[in-house]
Amino acid sequence: MQLFVLDHDPRRAAGMLCDKHLRKMCLETAQILSSVLFNKHLPLLPGMPKPYNPHHPVIAAVNSCSKINWVLIYNSALHREYRYRFNKAHAYKSSAAEYIHLLYVPECFTGDLSFARGFKDFTVQENDIVKAYRKYYLHKKHLMKHFIYTKRLPPEWLI
Repeated sequence: MQLFVLDHDPRRAAGMLCDKHLRKMCLETAQILSSVLFNKHLPLLPGMPKPYNPHHPVIAAVNSCSKINWVLIYNSALHREYRYRFNKAHAYKSSAAEYIHLLYVPECFTGDLSFARGFKDFTVQENDIVKAYRKYYLHKKHLMKHFIYTKRLPPEWLI
């Protein structure tokens, strides 16, 4: 499970994902948000995925209203990006608005974005979360066969 914090703005971060990660992140952010609901003892609504391991480092790191809001906006932006690139809705699109209704705190958005960094077989010495994730993403690009951006150019820091 991963959050690709490729920009401080969750909307821009969603647009920076390659197609493969965009598809995966629509599911993974929904699982993270279902886990947050579960941890807060709030009900899951029909169509929401089951919670993931509530003790996973990424889920444990989504522990403040500013981080939850970042993930909520990221999740909505992922679905808009998915619609733009593939001209269809992702299976968890209907859950995105429900998560916002249940979890969003309007007056709380600024704050710490120190999400857990779960980089397998990759070490990065970087304090800035965005710079760390961008270095990791560059590493991933060299490992994957298909790093495609439908209807988008890759972010300039990736070229």
